[in-house]
Amino acid sequence: MSSRAVWVTVLIAVLGLGTWAQGLQYLWAEVPLPEGAVGALAPKAAALGVPVAKVQDGTLVFPEGLSEADLRAGGAYLYLDGDFFLLGVETPTEYALLRGDAKKAELIVIPRDGLVPPSAAFFELAGALRLLSPGATITLTVKEVPLKLPRVPAGVRLDPVLWALVGHPDWFGAARDSGLERVGLRVRVVAEGSGALAESLEPYVLSSTGSLIDLLIPIPLLPALAQDPAVRYVRPPYTPHP
Repeated sequence: MSSRAVWVTVLIAVLGLGTWAQGLQYLWAEVPLPEGAVGALAPKAAALGVPVAKVQDGTLVFPEGLSEADLRAGGAYLYLDGDFFLLGVETPTEYALLRGDAKKAELIVIPRDGLVPPSAAFFELAGALRLLSPGATITLTVKEVPLKLPRVPAGVRLDPVLWALVGHPDWFGAARDSGLERVGLRVRVVAEGSGALAESLEPYVLSSTGSLIDLLIPIPLLPALAQDPAVRYVRPPYTPHP
């Protein structure tokens, strides 16, 4: 059976569609990943002709001759940052994302032509990249971006704008609209605290002065940073005004 025949058999159940929401509605589902899928993404994407923006030695590298705007304008693209990835398909009628880490991912559909499931082409691409298990059932539910900043959970010492970014369906648009400095799947923040950060967070430190630590950190790791015992608070860098 061809790969096309396998991957378009993915079943989708769309729940909760309605017009009750006041903010941006989008479709969301949690998707388990096949073992080893993320580690094999780069060569599979190259074989399929999908351009990849990849972090190498702490620097985000785009395919030769392409800017980020060019990458996203091409229709399908992939970001890789260690265990974190984001597969995007953007067309005039579709904006679908599969983003996650080595264990699980979330499928997100941001409406451009109504609240409709991803196209068969999206599932074929995700299947060819081995990010979906053959015959998987994906249950899409309606979520909403709140009009107000969401409450930060107790114990997560994170600025509300950054907490909103973590759960936002569109990291790129949300970072832009909030005036945050984003580099690929990372965002620049300042951690206020004392002592040494957890070893797993050290690679994202740009500099430190006194009690302030400047970091460029993957968006999914913001809650972990904000719960580190050495951190009192995590916020965006202050921007001087003329």
